[in-house]
Amino acid sequence: MNPSESEYDVMLREIALQPAFVRASIGGVVERARAAAAHHAGRAVGGAILIGCGDSFCAGLAARSYAAEQTGLWIEPIEALEFSRYLVDRMPSDRAVVGISNSGSVARTVEGVRFARERGAWTFGVTVSPESDLARAAETLVRLETIPNIKQRPDGTKLVTPGTLTYTASLIGVCGWAIALGAHRGARTEAQILEAVKSFERVAEWIDAALASSATLAAELATTFSRERPTVIAGGGPNAATAYFAAAKWYEALQWPAHHTEIEEWAHEQYFFTGAQTDTMVILPPGGSHARGLEQLRAARDMGSRTIVVAEAGDTAAQQAADVFFAMPAGVPESLTPFVYKTPFEVLAARIAAHNGIDFFGFKNPLRQQVNFRQIFDSSQSRAGST
Repeated sequence: MNPSESEYDVMLREIALQPAFVRASIGGVVERARAAAAHHAGRAVGGAILIGCGDSFCAGLAARSYAAEQTGLWIEPIEALEFSRYLVDRMPSDRAVVGISNSGSVARTVEGVRFARERGAWTFGVTVSPESDLARAAETLVRLETIPNIKQRPDGTKLVTPGTLTYTASLIGVCGWAIALGAHRGARTEAQILEAVKSFERVAEWIDAALASSATLAAELATTFSRERPTVIAGGGPNAATAYFAAAKWYEALQWPAHHTEIEEWAHEQYFFTGAQTDTMVILPPGGSHARGLEQLRAARDMGSRTIVVAEAGDTAAQQAADVFFAMPAGVPESLTPFVYKTPFEVLAARIAAHNGIDFFGFKNPLRQQVNFRQIFDSSQSRAGST
């Protein structure tokens, strides 16, 4: 790490690394996951539960559709505490459980995988280090290769950046797991598996295109946001997770309030405070949520909100509904749009923080960092599941 790099430069560099990371990593993730699954030949799976916290939970939610396509199974993302403290005892006996955590140290995710394994589930750990708590708790490792969010400068000080590349790594991990499990179940031919892996070259190209089309507009738009303007981010299907993830970047990079919502739920909730001082951001790829998203954008405009839309280039209806339009590359399957449509939010978060001189996470206050790490990594684990 260059000691003169600002934290904003580091975040932007990590965002820019994502296309190369996707190209370099997907094949290895699938190969390693298939080799690990081969030790369980003939083991039946009737469905899968994806658990995690924060960005890792978002990754499971975002990758659910793709995982269902590849495995032919019902896939259910569940937040880790909800699973480990309330649902694990009622889990159907034929479920696989996938714990997602780059660090492999998040207490609730480790706990959930441990409980599931004790109850006979086939457990997977999507994580970086085979020595981590998650890797040891899980029966089968799906190993990732990425740089951590928590880095160390040459002078020994810590630098923590909002997760961008690590989130992409988690998405790759779940997608690679799904390809491998589809192969294990015989749900995909070898030709289909090869094609699935090769398709991520297109994913990398789409992320490249999204970065190119978003960079200048995001830098210009960043100067117009303020803490006093409520930000609402809405998405549906796989991009309900993108909205959740994008709001998390507002919390982490800016420490500003933001609201994430599923597209349908906006009319039932956030609509009631929408007005001229509100920014309504809608993630609108072609797919199941598109028509409803256009209706919600019309209502937001009727209430005077600024509307910011992330949609496919050439989507005239979306562009007409937008005060600000981020054009995404055409032809991205909806199940893969979470890799691409998050890009403007990542760049915006870094640019808004830089424009306002905001330190990421508020971690220049050492107490804030100390307490946060304690809450995530050092939380005590239960000895039993739900009661």
